[in-house]
Formats: sequence, structure tokens, C-alpha cells
Amino acid sequence: MNESPKGMSRFELEEALRQRGCAVCRLVERAGSSYLEYLLYDLVNDPDVHKEFRASLGLCGRHAQGMLEKGDGLGVAILYGAAVKELLDLLSKIPDAPRSQASLAKLLGRPSKTDPAIPEPGDGCMVCHAEGEAERRYLRVLLDGAQDGSLEDGQLDGPGSVCVRHLSRASMLAGGWLPPVLIDASREALRGLEADLGRYVWHSDY
Repeated sequence: MNESPKGMSRFELEEALRQRGCAVCRLVERAGSSYLEYLLYDLVNDPDVHKEFRASLGLCGRHAQGMLEKGDGLGVAILYGAAVKELLDLLSKIPDAPRSQASLAKLLGRPSKTDPAIPEPGDGCMVCHAEGEAERRYLRVLLDGAQDGSLEDGQLDGPGSVCVRHLSRASMLAGGWLPPVLIDASREALRGLEADLGRYVWHSDY
């Protein structure tokens, strides 16, 4: 019997919690890397992907670098060829002279907001979107496991942890709240860090 996606995410979270560092960061980074491979090896010629890739003028800087590191020059060239065509098209549509800036905001001495002539490359990055979905999925599994008590048995206070950024995002998913067991595990990790920092300062104090 195939395991459900939620069950698989739970298994992956438990595995990540056994390793050092933020478990959610590790899983999100892995999801982004997997999506990049999927993009390069399975979606390079997909018309809908080309449309989305053109609209965002490629990937954000971090994921564009990650794409290059995958070593598939042909896939990168095909996808960025579409982005370059889109950029050339956008540049050809920019008027020869700036539009009139006369407006009520200008008359009142306030800066006026205008749309850019071309969008910022990577705004709407496909891999960032995939990572965002993975992040929400793993945070939901973390919250569920912490709330129902199934993650209590040493899993939240092991070598893995949850960084402050992901604690914050988990609390947003939970409506500004965090399960007590997750708070306790985070407090214990922070106390250990506080002690380590104190020892370092003490040994460095001449």
C-alpha cells in the first residue's frame, strides 16, 4: 500500500529531526533542489512552464545559481532563451520618452508609485514557489505532531531543531500560537546556546 503524502512528509520530518540544524530548512532546501532537477529534466519543453518562466524572467539569483550547478547546460539554455525573448519584447515596448508625472501625489510633494518598465528578474520564481509549498507542508506536519503529542518522544529535543524563522512562520500558520511542547524544545535549545555563548565570552575575556 502506498504511503499518503502526509505520512511521507511526517517520515521525512522525523528523519530530518535526527540530524543537526533546522529540520525544516533542510527539507525545504531539498524540495527546491528536487524541483530544479524536475524542471530541467522533465519540464524544459513544457509550454506552460515556458510561459511562467517568461513571466518571471527566469529564477531568482539563488535558484539561478542552483540551476547552473545542476550541470544541464542545454536545459538552462532552452529555458533562459525563452526569458531573453520575453525581455527583448518588453524592452521594445518601452516608450521613447517618460510618461507625464503630473499627479495629485506630485503636487502634494509625495513620491508617486509607478510600475517598473520591466519586472525584476526572479519575481515569481518557480522554485521559490515550490519551496514555499514544501515549507508550509512540513510546518503543518510539525505543528500537528507537536499538538497531538506524537512528536514528543525525544524527537523535538534531539540534534535537529527548528530555527527562529521557521518558528515564526509556524506560529503564523497556527494563528499566532505554538504548541507548548515546541516552545519547551525551543527554549531548551536556546538555553543551551545561551550557555555556550556565555562560556565563549568568559574564555575570551582578558
